Amino acid sequence: MKFRHLPVHAAVLMGLSGWAQAQSLVELYDAARGYDATYQSAKAQMDATLSKTDQAIAGILPTVTSTAGVSRTNITSLTDALYGATTFPSNTNFAYDRIFGTQNASITASQALYRPANVAAYVQGKRQREQAYAVLASAEQDLMVRLSQAYFDVLASQDSLTFVKAQKIAVNEQLASAKRNFEVGTATITDTREAQARYDLVIAQEIAAENDLRVKRMALDMLVGKKDVAPKPLVTISALPTPSPANVDEWVSQSERVHPAIQKSLLDWEVAKLEVDKAKALHKPTVDLQASYTYSLNLDGTATSGSGLTTTGLTYVGVQNSHVGISTIGVLVTLPIFSGFSSDNRIKETLKLEDKAQADLEVAKRSV
Repeated sequence: MKFRHLPVHAAVLMGLSGWAQAQSLVELYDAARGYDATYQSAKAQMDATLSKTDQAIAGILPTVTSTAGVSRTNITSLTDALYGATTFPSNTNFAYDRIFGTQNASITASQALYRPANVAAYVQGKRQREQAYAVLASAEQDLMVRLSQAYFDVLASQDSLTFVKAQKIAVNEQLASAKRNFEVGTATITDTREAQARYDLVIAQEIAAENDLRVKRMALDMLVGKKDVAPKPLVTISALPTPSPANVDEWVSQSERVHPAIQKSLLDWEVAKLEVDKAKALHKPTVDLQASYTYSLNLDGTATSGSGLTTTGLTYVGVQNSHVGISTIGVLVTLPIFSGFSSDNRIKETLKLEDKAQADLEVAKRSV
């Protein structure tokens, strides 16, 4: 989903002094996008959200796992035995060692056939991707507003300082005139002191205006990551362009369609409703198709067959190596019966969160 910047930003750019001034503001905006920490945080959050939503597709795709192992077994046995036709005394003990190894490997695949919770999570992932774009669009507009505010604050502070400097010149001339008039006796000392007081006040105003300009410049420098940024002044315009359309109701209607804050709140509501579907799916069965293949290689036999050597030198010879391959395929159906009321309480929780998301959407519409 793509969001258009609100026309108010176009109106701001239209008020700039021609191509050079507009280009200057655009350059500062490009610099701010690469430096402003608030915007960079929103952009990183969007990238993280996109990566997270891509994980939701795993719930509807097949999963494949493989395992492999090697083992070695040593069995020592002590027993009274009768071998063939040869009878040994009852107190004759036979001891033999059985040593064999096993190598095995298996691969297992599973495909969800019916998992409503996974489907809801997949749809949620799509909505959350749209949320991420809405949040970033809102951050971009916020950066535009903050940059424009800082930009025009510097220009306004410069105008204030220029006005105070001009006022200081005029007041200084009045002070000089009052002093001359007092010297020739055409004015009183009170007039001179009043003129001096006005001059001192203008000096204080000049210091305050210089400090204010210094602060406003620092704010703009911090926003764009550059030092001594000097915005170009605006040209004198005869009249501001009229908004188009000139009907406030149409602007309100347009904002409900394209404003990032409203779009995000609307998507929050849809995500909350899908979370309710996921909670209700906890009561539903799941069906999975599963298939596996296991291959085993038994070296020197197994625990029940193979070769061994008794203490009397008699040898029992059996199967040395054996190969076993087992393949299975089937359908696994899981039906939840009782989970300690956790599923019911989860449904109640998600329903309340859906109500909250709906209320937040209404707040966003009213605010915009």
